[in-house]
Amino acid sequence: MIELTDYSEDLFDFVLESNNINKPQVGFLQKDRLELLLLMANYCKVAKFNGHPAGFLLCLPENKKYDSTNYEWISKRFSNFIYIDRISVLPKFQNEKIGSALYNDLFYFSASEGYDYILCEVNILPPNPGSIRFHKRFDFEECGSQFKEAGTLDGYDYSVEVQFLRKNLK
Repeated sequence: MIELTDYSEDLFDFVLESNNINKPQVGFLQKDRLELLLLMANYCKVAKFNGHPAGFLLCLPENKKYDSTNYEWISKRFSNFIYIDRISVLPKFQNEKIGSALYNDLFYFSASEGYDYILCEVNILPPNPGSIRFHKRFDFEECGSQFKEAGTLDGYDYSVEVQFLRKNLK
């Protein structure tokens, strides 16, 4: 059984561990960076599977001072959006519909808050075809891409290319 709960401080270590286990599909975080993201987030839910923390979804609204090149790319091109900064599911809970439950809840939240778009990015270098398939099932469409050379992103010693995805809500 999947249960979604709002993030609370007692789940901090779980969120950090879940995030960092899934590198490079999910960008690595230091504790202080996660603390900053949680302060800016307007949506952060943790999914529990049969009572055990299994995954989380963290999103940001527009107009945040966030030094992410991906968030900056989106902010220059869109307004009235919610940005999926990161979603992570522990490997042992993957294929249990955790991501789908989190996304369905986010869709409800975003529509009730009046957002026009949900935006995110997915790695295409290193490739993440599972995430691309997942997002296409939820009617996300490509809306751009961005390439960063190795060493230009904090914590990355390899080049990264992302594909930006958009879900229209109106």
